[in-house]
Amino acid sequence: MKALIPLAGQGTRLLPHTAKRQKALLPTAGKPVLDHILEPLITAGITEVSLVIGHLGEQVQEHMSKYSSLQVTYTEQRQQRGLGEAVFLGLEDKLEPVVIVLADTIFELDYAGFINGDSNLIGVVEVDDPRRFGVVETAGSRVVDMVEKPEEPLSNLAIAGIYRIESQHKLRRALASNMDRKVMTRGEYQLTDALNLMVGQGERFLTYPVDRWLDCGSLETLLSTNRHLLEDQGGQFIHPEAIVERSIVRLGSIMENCRVVDSTLDGCIVLPGARLEQCHISNEIVEEGAQLEGYLNQGGTP
Repeated sequence: MKALIPLAGQGTRLLPHTAKRQKALLPTAGKPVLDHILEPLITAGITEVSLVIGHLGEQVQEHMSKYSSLQVTYTEQRQQRGLGEAVFLGLEDKLEPVVIVLADTIFELDYAGFINGDSNLIGVVEVDDPRRFGVVETAGSRVVDMVEKPEEPLSNLAIAGIYRIESQHKLRRALASNMDRKVMTRGEYQLTDALNLMVGQGERFLTYPVDRWLDCGSLETLLSTNRHLLEDQGGQFIHPEAIVERSIVRLGSIMENCRVVDSTLDGCIVLPGARLEQCHISNEIVEEGAQLEGYLNQGGTP
């Protein structure tokens, strides 16, 4: 079965780090976000992946060379006109199903049940403030409406960013229809609008619970996800090719070719090639190749 992952975005909420590194290749808990996404998909039976690339797409292609068991195809999104357009570019005009996974979130759910379902499925999670998300309205578990960031939400079920679509052809047709008619929300072609069109045409969509939903789309949330995952994994990640001497690392990730000496790091991600000496840093992403001595940041703001 095929998974489609849109990866063309600039990653502006993760600057300055995404100026050098594609956003899905930024690490959290010791490995790139993209690996956190791909590994459970492969375990659950995904054998083909379609990646929609753009900004620093060559890095993605190089990274994917290690996935020799996957059939990987690439499509370039040259203009940033929304998630709907990105998904359209990655779809084939076939009746076969597809799993769509957004690249700025790590999901924990029953992947095998999700992938091997026999319906259109939308991963959802209950949230306290649905106004910040796309939201589904349901009758039982059946979806009757979807709204992007509603001012007056009709439910607290947020669209998590993982979808199982029974027919690539039907979704592609709905997206093409909206693009032909220039149906946009907030100036972009939205996947939600195409799914709503399919619902209106009688397609059956069901909700599917996501157990945990870890956002990686901003500096703050990438650090938060790093902490949550490391709490499950023993409290720290230090790459075999990193050197850490006389230092304390709590809930932190130290990546390859880093050197950390006489320092204390709490809740940090240290990107490759950084050199830190006598630094005391809390809740920060240290830039790739940074050279810091005597740096103090314990205010907890990235």
